[in-house]
Amino acid sequence: MNHIKKLFIITYLVTIPGLSFAQSLSKQDVTKTVTKIASLVKEKYVFENWGLSISESLLKKLNQGKFININDWQSLADSLTITIQALSNDGHLYVRNEPETIKELIESEKNASLVAEDSPGEDPFFYGDEAVKKNFGFSEVKILKDNIGYIKLSEINISAKSLPTLYAAMQFVAHTKALIIDLRDNGGGGSDVGSVLPTYFLPADVVLLEFVSRNGDKQTDKTVTWLTEKKYNNPLFIITNNVTRSAAEAFAFSMQTQKRAKIIGKASAGAAHMNSWFVINDHVFVSISTAAPTIPGTEISWERTGIKPDFEVEAGKEIEFILSNLQ
Repeated sequence: MNHIKKLFIITYLVTIPGLSFAQSLSKQDVTKTVTKIASLVKEKYVFENWGLSISESLLKKLNQGKFININDWQSLADSLTITIQALSNDGHLYVRNEPETIKELIESEKNASLVAEDSPGEDPFFYGDEAVKKNFGFSEVKILKDNIGYIKLSEINISAKSLPTLYAAMQFVAHTKALIIDLRDNGGGGSDVGSVLPTYFLPADVVLLEFVSRNGDKQTDKTVTWLTEKKYNNPLFIITNNVTRSAAEAFAFSMQTQKRAKIIGKASAGAAHMNSWFVINDHVFVSISTAAPTIPGTEISWERTGIKPDFEVEAGKEIEFILSNLQ
C-alpha cells in the first residue's frame, strides 16, 4: 500500500440500534450476535474457504448450545474470542465488549455506513491521549556499552503526531556503531503516514510487502520517498519473542527478508493478517482478518508460523548475546 493507514485497525459500521449500555443479555441476543458474527466472518474473512469453515463451525457450536447460557456481554465476548481463535488459529479474530469504544466509532463515522480509512488526525490509536501517554510506543532509548544504540518499542505507532518522537529517537542513536530495536512483547499497531520506520534502514521506494484482499486485489507497501532525515546504515539487530505480533512482525519480517537486520530471540507470534473492526451492536464488535501480507510475488508470510530468528537465544539473554557477538 502507498499508505498503510491504520495497518491493523480499520473500522466498519454494520448495524447500530439506539445506544444502550446495559450489560445483561437474553438468549435471543446471544443467537443474533453469534449469527451476525458468523455471517460477517463468512463474508469478509480474507481467505474465502477459511472464512466459510470458521463460520460453519461457529454456527455449529451455537446450535449445540455452547453460548446459550451466557447472560452478560463480557462473558459472551470472551467466550466467542476463545472459540473463534481456536477454530482459526488467528489472533486477529476476536470479539470485544467495549461500549465506549463503540460509541466513539459511531460518533466518528455517523455520516457513513462504510469507511475504509479514517481522516488524518482522527484515529484515536494514533492521535488520542492514550497514544501520548504511551509516548507513541517509544518506551526506552539509550546508548549501551561500546556505543550500541537501543530502542525499546512497546507498540508501533507512527503518525504525523508521533513523527517528532521518531525523529528524536533516531537522532539520539544516529552515531552509534550498531542499533538494537527491541520488539519483545510488542503487540503491533501501525502507521498512517506510510512505512517511515523501515525507510531509515533502506533506500526509498523499496517494495516491502504485498497485501492481498478477499476480492483478490493486491496493494504494495513501500518505503517512503519523502523522508529527509539521515539514514541509519550501521548493523541492525531486532529482538523478538512469542508475543511480538502484527505490525511489529511486519517490520521485523521486512528487515529480515531485505537482509537488512538480524533477528535475535524467539519466533514471533505469527499474526500477519490485517484486521478490520465490525460493530455488531451497542455492546460488542468483532475483529476480522481482511487482508494478508506476503513477500511480493509469493505466498510467503509469517502467519501462524511466526518469524524465525536468525539466532535463537534464551529469553533475557538477547542483548548480552548481541553485545558479545559484536566484539
